Amino acid sequence: MPARWSPSEIEILREHYPTLGADCVRHLPGRSEKSIHQKAFKLDIGCGKVVPAPRPKLSGDALEEAIRLREEESWSFARIGEKFGVAEASACNAVLIALCPRKGFTPAQRDEHGNLTFEGRERVRLALRKGLKGVDIQLRLGVSASCVAEQRRRYRRDLDARGKAPLPPPGGGEDYSGRKLPREKVREVEGLLLDGFGTARASAQAGVEISSCKRIRNRLIRRLARKGETLPGCDRHGRRIEVKDSAAFVHPAQVTAFRGLLLDRVPVRSAAYQAAIGTCSAYELRDQLRDEMAARGYCLPQPDLRRAVRGAARQDPTWPPRGLTGYAAFRDLLRSMPFEAAREKWRADRRAEISAEARRPKTFEEQLARIQRGEIGLAPSLNRPHLAPLIGELA
Repeated sequence: MPARWSPSEIEILREHYPTLGADCVRHLPGRSEKSIHQKAFKLDIGCGKVVPAPRPKLSGDALEEAIRLREEESWSFARIGEKFGVAEASACNAVLIALCPRKGFTPAQRDEHGNLTFEGRERVRLALRKGLKGVDIQLRLGVSASCVAEQRRRYRRDLDARGKAPLPPPGGGEDYSGRKLPREKVREVEGLLLDGFGTARASAQAGVEISSCKRIRNRLIRRLARKGETLPGCDRHGRRIEVKDSAAFVHPAQVTAFRGLLLDRVPVRSAAYQAAIGTCSAYELRDQLRDEMAARGYCLPQPDLRRAVRGAARQDPTWPPRGLTGYAAFRDLLRSMPFEAAREKWRADRRAEISAEARRPKTFEEQLARIQRGEIGLAPSLNRPHLAPLIGELA
């Protein structure tokens, strides 16, 4: 742990930092430039030295490729940064600053050193008063994320000192993925991750955007790696080895219902249909039940083919769930209610959706598509006897 600042070091900092900035490190042996900046910020010591603004980490062909990946292929900034070997924030700054004039926006005014002028700072403050998100301010004004954060801090202190109303929250209070989370919410997400849950389940339980959970997880992985530790069920790189809980697993309530159907001599496929279990999983569960009964000296009853679900019974549009998404949604219901109640709720929801879809007015293109699928037909033409005399006159 670094040593506390002594009174003599603080005196040297107050004397040299206003003119030298971080270059006063030569007068403070044992102190890094970062620690000098942080201490000066805490003591509210300003610096009059003008230094060039930092340049974006990406330029030239690399920047053009990063813009293409973002705009055309919808890559995340984290993925772009990983591809070009820069931090996520650096990739975000470079791409958004370059996109600012290309999207038709006017970048914030800067001086010959690349720093914001008074007019540029006022435009940033106006965007902050409007409650725009940080990423929107970056795109509209062509500034970095750190610039937005610094201007927000300075403007907030200025408003507090003058007794003015505080700034609105970024995004107008909207719950979006890039917002800054309270420390309590971050700790909650970290606790779920340390319990062995994945980002999707942690996002659902904590009520946090999944992209925010991924960033929290990445930081947690790096922090644990410095201690020689890993997340439960993951290797040191954060790759998942074991899954604690997932909607991809067959729920225990489904297993219980499926086993009961097998013991009641329902064929495997029909039992899987009624319990909303995939065919492969059903046969694996059947084999497990058969082995358990054989170990206790019993035999699994032979299926009664008369109890198979066939024909019109398999055409029910409300059961079973369709596709992986449907199965996952149904298993989420099983987390809060018994199997029978979940099945009835699922079928009731599907019937309501089908009824709403039937009542919804269809567009002309949708009606043509239904005709092509053979769901409906064209109405026959109607005779118009009262028009016959007129038709004869025209002839």
